Amino acid sequence: MAFEEFVVSGYGGYRSEGRTLRHRDPDVDTVVLIGGALQRKAAWGRFEAVLAERFHVFTVDLPGWGDADTLPAALGVDFLAGALHDLLEAAGHGRGQVHVLGASYGSGIAHRYAQTRPCAVRSIVLAGPLLWVPDAVREDLRRSVDLLEDGRMEEFAELSADVILRSTPGARVTRQAAVRRILHSMFRDIVGADREKYRHNTLRLLRQTPSPQPPITVPVLVVTGEHDRFTPPDLCREVASACTDARLVLAYDADHAMHLELPARAGDLLTRFVTGESLDGLSYCHPVEYTATAPSESARPEAAPSALTAMA
Repeated sequence: MAFEEFVVSGYGGYRSEGRTLRHRDPDVDTVVLIGGALQRKAAWGRFEAVLAERFHVFTVDLPGWGDADTLPAALGVDFLAGALHDLLEAAGHGRGQVHVLGASYGSGIAHRYAQTRPCAVRSIVLAGPLLWVPDAVREDLRRSVDLLEDGRMEEFAELSADVILRSTPGARVTRQAAVRRILHSMFRDIVGADREKYRHNTLRLLRQTPSPQPPITVPVLVVTGEHDRFTPPDLCREVASACTDARLVLAYDADHAMHLELPARAGDLLTRFVTGESLDGLSYCHPVEYTATAPSESARPEAAPSALTAMA
């Protein structure tokens, strides 16, 4: 049975909080989870529980999230990557390499951390990667900030949930209706500091541009649902193609919120990736796509340097 440890750190004058679920075996690897919009360190639910069966799990409230301080939009992902490293050091996870998952808003932080602290990272998972805002949703995100500032909370909640859960018309998405109700209530009911955090985080995201250099050389898993239209498959392929050792997985019957809709499958996928097991042939996802320079679990033909190759 895992037990909880909490830690607080201050980086650049802004408070962060971390929570470790310690595995009974002190020698297992550590998985770090960085969440998306309004994600709190203790609210990963079943997905976290699956990971805690095999790993230490470290969840974070970086500045701008949860119980941490509000972070002005002018401070970007470089600052947040520094705050993450400071928090990992404070929690005692900085003495060894960790596996880092960044989901949605959190993916940009995970990506930048792997670029700036490559010796601290063993692998990276980018779930529904939002390293920059796709043109298709840019105006919706701007409008969500306007609705929030005007106090039009029902419209704000409806739009925010719709953007995150936007999916292929007519598609079957497991548990989407239940997840939509949860997200709608969460957005509708945010008050006080959480409103300011959402506003600053969204404005920061709208200003964010990808940092292609230096390329990430540790193993990378890019994953989203097959029906995701917030960070759609082609955007995920673009993200994966910029890494030297990446694989892309599209989950069946899921959209952008895969870890909420299919937590057991998402946990199984991440566990397999972190432990070096093959991702080929899984029943719950499309054939894995690999960057041409990435070594696969089995031999495969060479391809053009920027291509992604589907493997059955």
